[in-house]
Amino acid sequence: MILGDDAKNAMLQGLANKLNVGANAKLDIYVGVDVAVELIMTNPIELGITAGVMTFKTPPEVLAAVSGIPTSAKLLDSTGAVVATYAASEITLTKDKIYQGGYVGIQSLKVRI
Repeated sequence: MILGDDAKNAMLQGLANKLNVGANAKLDIYVGVDVAVELIMTNPIELGITAGVMTFKTPPEVLAAVSGIPTSAKLLDSTGAVVATYAASEITLTKDKIYQGGYVGIQSLKVRI
């Protein structure tokens, strides 16, 4: 099955709607098994949805709790349920390495269908 852009965009809008319910969603960035950074996403979460790609709004930077090289990230809805898991290479951070007590943010986060 090959989906057209309208169908892809509708699916992504459904995801955005889920993430926009209740309190803000969050993006936890991991160094190994430890949560190094907990970014509180904006509401509405999406900057735009086009051609099967949802671009997220960039949340404010926060202080890191753990130092290291990011290994993965999890996008959680307002209830804490995991909505998506990312490899570190799928997220563009403001820094290559995370330092405890230093500010960290994301430059880019997208979901593509």
